[in-house]
Amino acid sequence: MTTSKSQKLLLRFLVLLAICPSVSLWPAIPQRDVISKQLGLIVPVAAQAPVTLDRSIRDYKLPSEIPWVERNGTGSLTLYGDASKPGGIYVSLLRRPFDNWSTPHTHPTERYGTVLEGTFLAGTGPVQDRNRVDALRVGTVVSEVPGRMHYDGVGQDGVTLFFIGMGGTNSGPANEAPRAPGGPNVDPTARVAKKLEDMVWTKAADGSTFVNVFGDPGKAGLYVQFVRRPPNSWSTAHRHANDQFVWVMGGRMYIGTGSSVDKDKTVGMPKGSYTHDFANGTHYEGTKDEDLWLLVAGMGPAAPERASN
Repeated sequence: MTTSKSQKLLLRFLVLLAICPSVSLWPAIPQRDVISKQLGLIVPVAAQAPVTLDRSIRDYKLPSEIPWVERNGTGSLTLYGDASKPGGIYVSLLRRPFDNWSTPHTHPTERYGTVLEGTFLAGTGPVQDRNRVDALRVGTVVSEVPGRMHYDGVGQDGVTLFFIGMGGTNSGPANEAPRAPGGPNVDPTARVAKKLEDMVWTKAADGSTFVNVFGDPGKAGLYVQFVRRPPNSWSTAHRHANDQFVWVMGGRMYIGTGSSVDKDKTVGMPKGSYTHDFANGTHYEGTKDEDLWLLVAGMGPAAPERASN
């Protein structure tokens, strides 16, 4: 009797399955990541190999990798060349604290300084007058005329400066008559400051904009240039006839080396990063999801030359 009832129940169960084949007897199996979250498991993911660039084409330093040399509260670093050796260019950084002042002095050769951070207090003449200075903010580029006396100080937020110039031995303080009363704080015949808000930008064919602050990369001589790129903007693979030095003023630049642009084979360079592009090395760069602002400096001619694959 018991066996008969069991057989009847089994038969009814099989009929039910035949009538309703779409009915699921088991709950849906969650995906792997859902299971791992529910059970608190860590599912290992294959690590992606870090991107390696050819450092003989393009060398770079992230902000944490810049080896500042600290002395008495002031940081400095020579990135390229030697300021004391005539005939070649040099590139350097200088970081100074609040209320740090120089005495009036001169430089024997051409030099350009860009304010990267903070406030630079610039004055001119053989007498230091702290009330007769211009407060220069981020993005200002200053040309210091060889042989003319000037002095400078630092605002409450400190200052970080990027210099490019021609090397040479300084002969010491020049004999210069004191400035007459009145007139601008900074004598434009001794020191020329170009402020960011006064610069006129030009749009390039690739969608970027630029301004040649001093000099021109397409011509012989020192140049200082600003470049801006919108999001998702990339250069072609290109090279320069002379070395070029790049500082990320804002945003993030993605850099690569070689003649084929591969956005996945790039290194992200945040604000405060430095790149040295060696002469005739083929490279490319671009942006992903944010605007980019670059300081570009070097010795021309160094206009970009498109590289063939």
